[in-house]
Amino acid sequence: MSHTPSPRNTTAALWALVFGNFLIGTGILLPSGLLNEIAKEFNIAPDVAGRLALVGGIVVALGAPIFATWTSPMDRRFLLAASLLLYAVGHLAAGLTPSFELQLIIRAFTVVAAAIFTPQAAATVGLIVPPEKRAATISFIFIGWSAAAAGGIPLANYMATIMDWREIYILMAALCVIGAAAIWLTLPSGLHVQRQGLEAWIKAFASPVLLLIYCVTALSMAGQFTMLTYIAPIMRDGFGVQQIYISIVLAIVGVSGILGNSLATRFVQRVETDNVIAMGLAALAIGFFGFGIFFGHYWPAMVAAAFWGLGSFSSNSLQQSRLATLVPNIASVAIALNTSFVYVGQSSGAAIGGQLLHNQVMTLMPWMAMGLLIVALALSLFATKLSLTPAQQ
Repeated sequence: MSHTPSPRNTTAALWALVFGNFLIGTGILLPSGLLNEIAKEFNIAPDVAGRLALVGGIVVALGAPIFATWTSPMDRRFLLAASLLLYAVGHLAAGLTPSFELQLIIRAFTVVAAAIFTPQAAATVGLIVPPEKRAATISFIFIGWSAAAAGGIPLANYMATIMDWREIYILMAALCVIGAAAIWLTLPSGLHVQRQGLEAWIKAFASPVLLLIYCVTALSMAGQFTMLTYIAPIMRDGFGVQQIYISIVLAIVGVSGILGNSLATRFVQRVETDNVIAMGLAALAIGFFGFGIFFGHYWPAMVAAAFWGLGSFSSNSLQQSRLATLVPNIASVAIALNTSFVYVGQSSGAAIGGQLLHNQVMTLMPWMAMGLLIVALALSLFATKLSLTPAQQ
């Protein structure tokens, strides 16, 4: 049973979900933006500090489908608000923890909130908007992720020059409490997703088209996080720039991400979702190609960073829409699995980038990222072709 909110309340609820995704995205990316400061405080190498992204990715990858099943009987308002409160507690604890080992443990518990919030926010959209608006609306709420890259992370990176990184974590905790209140006040009670049994999970795993889409998600995120996880030491050591210029590159990627997501939301209503995803993946590949060509040259590489941003979060948000359209009856399961593959990609990218950084071959990082994106694009096009065969769906 669910209670459909009025149009005005729906708008408020959608913006609360956007803000929630902004907080989730900021929390996921925060260690990357503050990697230099965290590594310095704990006297560890940047590739070791990058394990925060690796651990977080593994936990969410394993946890998203488990929590999708476990939380299915729960009211969506309670579940989403509670997950943001968990995020608040985790960031507060991380801001007070004295050792890196404890940081890793706290990180593992904190990102459980991300494993819950992101897929369940997308599933909640299906309960409060008409079917014909779901694809565009799911893409819309993922603008919060782009906003995290555009505003949250560059701002946090800049704030690290005027305040301690621990204080930034504590501020993040306070914002999560506000986000939880916004969810509680705007979402109606009594929203429940359809409980999915073993048959739904088998269907989500058995479809070749869905498996290809999951692989596209993993490869595209692996390519991005090969670079993004270590963007602070890359810019400092590979480009020789100061903190403010690191904030600028993060802002360029993020602002372009918002633009890309906004354009994708508009285009998807007129062009097939698969085609918009392909354009986003191509923009990512072009961006990393440019980053490789102009490595060490700041301003030309920033043009490449703009292409990176254009495809960054638009392609991921549309992957969710793609799944919701292909398998509407098991959308919550498919989206939860896709979220797992997002973080499989994140953790894989963090591991690949960390190894390249450890081996002091930083200049290879954008080329590795580009290669992963080219494979993702090829698989996405193949998935589109395969989906046209009903027997393969």
